[in-house]
Amino acid sequence: MRFAQLRYLEAALRTGSFRQAAKELDISQPTITNQVQRLEEDLGVILVTRGAKGVKPTYAAERILPHVIAAVQAERMLREEASAISGLKLGTVRLGTVPAASQTVLPRVVQRLLSEFPNVRFDVEEGPSRMVARGVVSGQFDVGLVTRLPGIDATQADNTLLHHIDLLAGRLVLSVPEGHPMADKDEFDPADLEGESLIFPAESSILGSAWEKLLEGIEARIVYKTPNAEASQSLVRAGVGICMANTLLDSTVSGNGVSLVPLPYSWAHAKVSAVVRKDEARSSAVQALIRLLRESSKNYGTGKN
Repeated sequence: MRFAQLRYLEAALRTGSFRQAAKELDISQPTITNQVQRLEEDLGVILVTRGAKGVKPTYAAERILPHVIAAVQAERMLREEASAISGLKLGTVRLGTVPAASQTVLPRVVQRLLSEFPNVRFDVEEGPSRMVARGVVSGQFDVGLVTRLPGIDATQADNTLLHHIDLLAGRLVLSVPEGHPMADKDEFDPADLEGESLIFPAESSILGSAWEKLLEGIEARIVYKTPNAEASQSLVRAGVGICMANTLLDSTVSGNGVSLVPLPYSWAHAKVSAVVRKDEARSSAVQALIRLLRESSKNYGTGKN
C-alpha cells in the first residue's frame, strides 16, 4: 500500500469519477484505475463499483474512507512541514468560504500570509455556510469561513466535530427601494411583507434560513432568486422588490435608490467565523492563516489590518 494509492481512491470517491479524479490529480485515467485495483488486491476487498454514471464506494470503502482521508491529510502535512523546516515554505491551503468573508477579512489576510509563505498556494471554493462546514468535516477543506446567526446556525449539525473562531460581527437588514412605505416606519412588523415582491438568496444559504424564520405564517411572494448579494441590491435599486442583506458586505449601503430597514431580532446578529476540525494537527501555513484571521478581524474597519 502506498500513499499515492490512497490519494487516488479518495479523489475517485469524492468526485465520483476516475476521469475527474485523474484530471484533478494531473495523471492519466489508466494510472488511477490500475492503482485503485492494486489497492483492492492488497487489502483483499472491493472498494469501488463501476457503472455508466461513474464510481461509487462499496460498504468496505465506506468503512475505511475516514482512515483514508486521515492518511492523505497526514501525508500532505508531513510534506508541507518538511518543506517549511527546510525554509521552502511550500504547501496548499484548501479553503472554503462564504462571500461575506471573501469581501471583508480574507483579502488582506491572504496578502499577509503570502508574505510569510511566498510559495503557498490557495485552493478556494466559495459557497453557502452549510457547504463550507460539511467540506471542513469531510476533509475537503483545511479551514472554512462561515456566517452564523444565533439560533439559525447552518453548521449546527456538524458542531460536535468543529471548532468555531468568531471573527466579525454584523447585522441582517432588509433592503427596500427608496420611498417604499416600509422605509419610513419606526417599527418593523413581518406582516408588512405580506404580498410584497421578495428577492431571495440561494436556498442553502444562511440568509435563506433567516427568511424562513422571518416569514413564518406569512405567504411569501418570491419574484427573483440570486446567490449574488450585489445583484440583489441592484434589483432593489431597480424597484424589483425587497431583499435581505448583511451589513458586513460593502454592497449593503443606504442611498442611491436603496433604504435599509434593521431587523430587531436577536437572531439577526450575524457573525463571520472560521471553522476547523476539532483535535486535528494543522500545517504551519494553516496555523498562520488562523492567526492572521484573528489579528486582522480585531482591526477590521480601522485601517490597521
